[in-house]
Amino acid sequence: MTLPHSLSPAPHLRLVCFPAVCVALDVQKGTVQLFSEEAARAVSHLRGTRGLTTTALLPSPVQERTFMALVGAGVLIQGDNPGAWDSARPGVPSSPSWGTRDSPAALEPIPRASLRWYALGSLALLAVLSGGLGGRRSAFTRTRRLVWKTTADATDHAVALEAAHAVRKVGRLLPLRVACWEEAAATSIALRWAGYRSAFRHGAATDPVRLHAWVEVGGRAVAESDDITDYTPFEEPCE
Repeated sequence: MTLPHSLSPAPHLRLVCFPAVCVALDVQKGTVQLFSEEAARAVSHLRGTRGLTTTALLPSPVQERTFMALVGAGVLIQGDNPGAWDSARPGVPSSPSWGTRDSPAALEPIPRASLRWYALGSLALLAVLSGGLGGRRSAFTRTRRLVWKTTADATDHAVALEAAHAVRKVGRLLPLRVACWEEAAATSIALRWAGYRSAFRHGAATDPVRLHAWVEVGGRAVAESDDITDYTPFEEPCE
C-alpha cells in the first residue's frame, strides 16, 4: 500500500499527543484509545507538516510504517485538509511526584450556595443524567451537544464557583454516579440557564493516563485543585 501524499485526523477524533503516548477521543462514541510512543511521534510530526508525508519530510522508514498502521486503525485518513490538524494537540506531560504529592483521604466540606443555584444545579444534573438512559454513547453525545451551546454573557468567577459548589453538593446526595464529567456538564448548563457563559473542558493527563472534565471562566478553572494544569484539553469550547 502506497503512503498518501497527505493525511488528516479522522473527523470524529480529537487527539492529544504526549511524548510517550497519544490519546484519541472519539466524540461520536465517547470512547478513548491509547497509541504507542512511536504513534505519538508520528502524529506530532504530521501535525508539524500539516499532514504532508512527502519522502523528504519522513524521518525514517519506521515512521512510514507507523503512518500506515494509523491509517489502518482509522486514526488517520487520506486528505489534504491542513485545518483538520487543529484537532490534534500537543500534551504537556505531568511532572513526576515521586510519591510527594498528597491526595485527600476524605471528601472536603463543600461551601454553601444560594437556593437559586441548588435549584438550577439539580435540574441541570437531571438533564445530564437523563442522557444516560439510552446508554454510554447517547449520554456522551447528548451531553456534549448541551455543553457546547454557550451563548450567554460573561461570568464572574465567584458566581461560577457558587454554581459548581451547588452542583457538587447535590451530586453527593443522589444515589447515582456523579463524577467530574457530570459535575462539569451540569455546572456549565446551570450557568447558561442563568444567563452566564463558561467553558466546558475535557482533557487528558499522563503518568498514569487519566481523563478529567472541568469548567473554566476567563481561562481560570472553577473549583479545581492545583493539579488541573496537568490536563491538556482535547479541544477548544467553540469547536
